[in-house]
Parts: sequence; C-alpha cells; structure tokens
Amino acid sequence: MSRLLAVASFWIVFGGCGGGSTQEIERPKVDVTKSLPATLEAAHPRRGDPRALHVHVYADTGVRALPHWKEELTDQLDYAGQLLSPLLGVRLTVDSIKDWNHTGNDVREALKALNEVEKPDDDTVWVIGYITQGDAAQRAFSELGAGDLLGRRVVVRAWAEKPETELVAARLPDVEGAARTELIAAHERHKQTVVLLHTLAQTLGAIDEADPTWIQHPLYSAKQSTFSERNRDLMQLAIDARLGGGTDQVIAHDLLEAIEKSDWGGWVPNSHDDVVKTLRNMLDAAKAGKTAADVPPAAYEQFDRVRELAKRGEFSRGLAELDNLMQAYPGNPAMQEEKCELMLAKPTTPPGTRPAPKGAPPAPKGAPPPVVEQLAVTETATRQACARVSELAPGDPSPHLAVAEALLHLPKPDVAGARAELVQAATKIANLKTGQPEAWNRLIALYAGINALTWTEDAIAAAKADKHPAAAEIAQSRVRYGVPRGAKFVKPEDESALVTETRAAISAIGAGKLPEGERMIAAAEKKWRGAPGLEAMRCDLAFRQSNLDAARAACARALAVDPDESWALYLSGVLALKDTSASGTKTGIERLEHAITVDPELGQAWRALGKAYARAHDQAAHDDLAQKYQAKFSQALP
Repeated sequence: MSRLLAVASFWIVFGGCGGGSTQEIERPKVDVTKSLPATLEAAHPRRGDPRALHVHVYADTGVRALPHWKEELTDQLDYAGQLLSPLLGVRLTVDSIKDWNHTGNDVREALKALNEVEKPDDDTVWVIGYITQGDAAQRAFSELGAGDLLGRRVVVRAWAEKPETELVAARLPDVEGAARTELIAAHERHKQTVVLLHTLAQTLGAIDEADPTWIQHPLYSAKQSTFSERNRDLMQLAIDARLGGGTDQVIAHDLLEAIEKSDWGGWVPNSHDDVVKTLRNMLDAAKAGKTAADVPPAAYEQFDRVRELAKRGEFSRGLAELDNLMQAYPGNPAMQEEKCELMLAKPTTPPGTRPAPKGAPPAPKGAPPPVVEQLAVTETATRQACARVSELAPGDPSPHLAVAEALLHLPKPDVAGARAELVQAATKIANLKTGQPEAWNRLIALYAGINALTWTEDAIAAAKADKHPAAAEIAQSRVRYGVPRGAKFVKPEDESALVTETRAAISAIGAGKLPEGERMIAAAEKKWRGAPGLEAMRCDLAFRQSNLDAARAACARALAVDPDESWALYLSGVLALKDTSASGTKTGIERLEHAITVDPELGQAWRALGKAYARAHDQAAHDDLAQKYQAKFSQALP
C-alpha cells in the first residue's frame, strides 16, 4: 500500500470508529486530504509498452546513514517512473544501487565528483547520485539537485529531516500519531521525487516554467504534478533520440530547432536564453573540425543567417543570400553543401499545378490547400548542385546522404536511387575527421526506416555498432515477419516491400477486415510464394475463420521454412492448446516458450503461456513468468 493510500485508509478507519464520549463523537473530523501533496500525473497518457531506461544509482555516506534509505530511494524512483511511463513512454529500470564514498551536500561539487565515479555505457541512460542532506529546508531546485543539459549524470540531495519536517508540520492540520507521520512521509516522497524529475528533465532540454504548479518551475511546491506540454515535447524529442542512438550533437541540433520553431510565453526568459546559448555552444564546438572550419570566419555570420532562414522555411531568401555569398567564396564545399540541402528541402508543387494568378480572388472557404510536395530531388538543377559538392569534396558522404533521404521521402520512394547514393556514402564516412558516428547513425536510420533488413545489418556491421538499437529492431522484424537472413525467397532489395505488405495484412486481419487481409496475402504471395510471414498470416486468417486444420497446416509451412517465425510459433502454440490433453498442453507450452525466446516483445505469447502454465498446474513456472512479465511490461500478467 502506498503512503498516500495509507493516510487515506487511516482516516477512513478512524472516522468510522464507534464508542467514546459524546464530546469525542461530536468533535469535528479533520479533512487531511487537503494537506496531501499533489498526485503526479500526465495529461493525454501515451499508449503502448514503455521502453526501458537503464539507470545506475549511487548513495553517498550520509545517505546510507539514514534509516530505511534504500527502501525510500527505491520508492521515489518507482514513483518517478509512474509519471515517466505515461508521460514519455519510458520506464526507469534500476540496474544497481551502489555505495559511493562521498561526503558533503553541495550538489554542483557532487556532480563533478560523480563524473569521476562512472562513465555511463551505451545501455545506461543516467547515473543518479544521492548525497547528504542539507542543514536547512530549501525550495530552490538549484540547491536540491543538479544535472547538466544533455548530461547523463544527475545528483539529488537527501531530505533534510529536521528542518523539512518542521516546515511541513507547521502547515498540517491538528493531527497526531500515525496520521501525522504518514502525512509528512507523503510530502517527503513527493518532494524528493519531484526534485529527481526536475533534474532529469534538465538533462533532456526542459526549460524553467513560469507556472508554480509545473515541475520545471524554479521553486518546489507541493502542488506540482506534471510538466507543461512544451517541455514534454522537448523531453520526448531528447529521450527518443537518446534511445535511438542519437549523439549529443544531433540532439542539441534538434532541441534548438524545436525551441526556436515557435516561441512560448510559459518559459522563464532567462532560462530559455541560457538553454539556447548552451545548445548553440555545443553545436559550434562540434562544428569546429567540420563545417565551421570550412567556412571562412568573415563569412560565418552571413552563412549562419542563411541556415536560420532555411529553418524558418524561407528557402528562396536563403538561396538568394547564399548565392551572393558564394560569389565571394567560389568553390567552398561547405557552402555548396548548404545549397544542395536547401534546394532539396525547398517545397515544390506537382507538375500541372499552377499558382493562382496575381489579383485573383481568394479560394472559397473550406477549399483544400494547394498540394505541396518534396519533389525538388527530381529536378535537374537540384541534382547538379548536389553533384557539385562531390566534385569539390570527393570524400564527403554528406551530399549522398542528403539526396538519399530526399529520394526516400518522395510520394513514391525511389529505393533503388537511394540505395545507390547510400552505397557511395558508406565508402566515404571514414574520410570524416569528426562526425563519423553521426553519419553512420543517419545511414542506418535511413535503411531501418524503409525496413531494408539486410542493408541495415550490413551498415551496422560496417559502423562496428553492434549495440545500435536498430540491431534489435531488425532482429525482431526478421522473426516477427518471417524474413530470415539469407532467405532464398526474397532479395535484399525486396525485403522492405515484403515487410511492408506483411504488416499491412496483419493490420487488416487484426482489425477484422478478413476479406481485405485475404486479398493482401494473395497479392504478396504472387511475388514471394512460401514466405513464412505470409504463411503465418494464412494461419491467423484460417484461425479467425475457425478453420483449425487449415490454420495448423499454414503454421506448419511457415515453421518449416523459418523455425523462429514468432507469430506462427504463437498461433501454433494456441492451436496445440485446443487439445486439452497433457500432450497438447506440453506442445503448446513448448511453442509459446520458443516464441517468447525469439521475440520477447510478443505480449500475446506471454499471456497465452501464462494460461497454459495454469492449466498444467505449474505454479512455479507461472509465478516466474508473472514476475518477468511485470518487469518487462509494467503490468500484472492476466
């Protein structure tokens, strides 16, 4: 039972007790609920399974001297996770809580010390250090915690027991005993959790908020319950990029772009300016050996203005100023690269679409806006501008990456053209003095974005990035959609289309549109006959139509080609359980266990396996599965 529930339960029981004197019965009941801190909650909760955020926790000497310190830290981390899951679609996974040989309560000094304790690995998002309590109650978050923008280490100061308790008690109603203790504990839990959340948000680019009920306000309040939507957007952008393998340079660029795209009056101006300045400094430092070094210092301010115009969508003005600049610096590859990217990004209208003549009356109310598409990559002038970059800087992969991305964003993506550009880019990334990881990440993301499984794996291998998040995603796609590496029934260049069409069939069948799903499967089978993913869809379709023999046959065909096809394993396990004998139960359990092993994200297989264990009266296996299911999906096994 949580502390908040414990407080409420105590007063329900106390208020319902009988007996005692008339004076005691007539004594007015105290409504303690008004003295509880706000409940942390997210407006418009995210749907879907939360992703794991791995954290390492350190407790210094002063923290470890406190009674029940580990239980309280765990409780606060859990409470923080209860907000982050619906807010950002992530859950805190505490991999370890370790002793830290540190003393003192200065948060900035402690943050410096924590930097020397552990360097976070690729899997660890944050290292959190808890330090000794202060001598006085504090409301300023800057005194209670510390974390640097885009940093991966944060510090939280422990609850100052005596001064904080006295401060809270002075505001409480006339209650004593257990109820008073529980109320104070609820305030401690809320404040320490909010300090942690405020500090973690700082590392994700959140800006101080003017509303005192928002967590990113500079001063703590017991009324704080969530973040503003604008800060939520920034935090979402940063955490998605971090979990996706994005570098600090990429995240800084995207955050700065998101902040400057539209101003918002809810931010504290000084904090806004500090965050923007810090992000600009990060980008300028990263550019020192890259773009900035290629642009003459005398031209950098004007060159930066061109990029600002592009961010605002003023491509024509940007190109005009850039052309003027290039007359003074002909042959500068950085400027030519910027021209290439500006021309690629410039919106265009499809052939045959004419703009309204000057002076024409406005379009009728409710009329659809003119069609604008990113077709510039198909124009000769644009491709010539990008080709010129390769002439000036033959070893630079940037123009190839830019052109490939534009080709993949066409209304009908040009996969073959993009592939040709990306092959060239891959041979040139090693030429970069700085920014190689960013270039590889961009190339990998482009392949992964079109479900090009083999090409993505080859790029990951070339980048020597075995732990790249895309590797796990590709492995899951292979087993989920039945496309084993080296399959004879599909060429690498066709994997994207096969996965896309298999997904479409899954969506149709899952939505109950069985005839539509049947048509999709039949069309795909003409191109990839015998593909295990399509056979698994045949199995699913027949199962939903109660044609169990046909379903078993289709699943068997899928597993004969790909024994790890997870959807076929799941369905064949469910089909086996239709036989209520011990043999049928055993076979069903084996298939479902196999499905979970190759595709741990397949929640349906977990839930079906739980029912199978219950039928087999295997309580130990059921309990173990339930514990793992709770840890993985943050909910109880049905």
